[in-house]
Amino acid sequence: MTSGGPMGNTGRAVGAGVAGALLVSLALAAPVRADSGGTAAAPDTAVSCAPALRVLKSLAGPGDRNPWLHTDQVNGIGPLGLSVGVSHDKPAYWLGTAVHAVPLPAGATGGSVEAVNHLGLMVGTLTGPGGRKAFGHRPGAKAVTLLPGGQYATAVNDRGHVVGHRHDPSTGTSAGLEWSGGAVRRELPVPTGFRLDEVTGINNAGQITGHGSGPTGNDEDRYDMNPGLLRSADTAAAPTPLRPVGGNYEYYRPRAIDESGRVVGHHWYTRAMRETPRLWTAPYAEPSYVPLPAGSTSGTFEDISPRTRVSVGAATTCDPPEDTVVRAQYWIGGGPMRVLPGLTPTGYSAAYAVGDDDRVGGVALDAAGVAHPVVWTCAGRQAYEPVATARREARPAKAP
Repeated sequence: MTSGGPMGNTGRAVGAGVAGALLVSLALAAPVRADSGGTAAAPDTAVSCAPALRVLKSLAGPGDRNPWLHTDQVNGIGPLGLSVGVSHDKPAYWLGTAVHAVPLPAGATGGSVEAVNHLGLMVGTLTGPGGRKAFGHRPGAKAVTLLPGGQYATAVNDRGHVVGHRHDPSTGTSAGLEWSGGAVRRELPVPTGFRLDEVTGINNAGQITGHGSGPTGNDEDRYDMNPGLLRSADTAAAPTPLRPVGGNYEYYRPRAIDESGRVVGHHWYTRAMRETPRLWTAPYAEPSYVPLPAGSTSGTFEDISPRTRVSVGAATTCDPPEDTVVRAQYWIGGGPMRVLPGLTPTGYSAAYAVGDDDRVGGVALDAAGVAHPVVWTCAGRQAYEPVATARREARPAKAP
């Protein structure tokens, strides 16, 4: 295992030689703390802020980039001006708008940073001829830390606990993992008769989200229930399938969990190729339906802020079906869904991360049709309710 510093409890600083320079850099790069557009728990709302859509710098690579491939986007919002994600299919992080490459170990050719905690510990997946490997990294460190037994590291909390999974193509099954201090803390069980598809989130209380599939009992060879899964911090407790459990052509996909235990994600109905955002709250009996922006036909939630209840994702309009429009969407936890402005009035955008300071990270197409990682600062002040009749917009590149 290569290491750029201990992966232990992140109550520690990021490292003696790196911490001071990093914090200075972050402070210089940080946007003014934001108003979260009416969210009750929003921080620093009395401080003025400058709403902006910031285009982040990119690593060297080709200029014709397709947003459907997820090779250039922000996936996580860290402290101050730090954000993390992927640039030209390589793991990257940004201080303000300046890009920094995550050092690739021997055998790795690409990858993505998927998440970051409030002390700058980032986690993600490396790719290469040798397969996928889960990793952790701290800004300024000279090497990554490989997480044993894992292929995907998808989330990290402020205690330094990392969650992810590995996939066995020979059996078509996945195993969930939780790491602490660079070592496996536990394998994550699934309910009896179910299989795991993905682990997606963890909060500071140790609650873990994911999703899987299970049989109805009518046919042992079919997986006809497709629910979200919620685990507690109790290592002896079995995970709970979130209701409803889905069915043929229906999938429930939790994507993130906040510090109060609110879970956001979406429902995917494959027959109609339609997604709708969902919110689960304790006691998790049924999810709440969240309205789509006016004129949209589909939408997702990809992240929720830790404490301010702001959720973000992407809203899609298909009218007619060949005119597909995707816009970043923003919800304060109540009221109507809103959308965020793109780099062009009608261009593609999508949001994948949101912080308590009301920074939102994602991707947007420029006028030339090139995808760029972006951050919206003071996003709540930029979000607006779209007009239902404004449905014919610029077409992003189609996925292959």
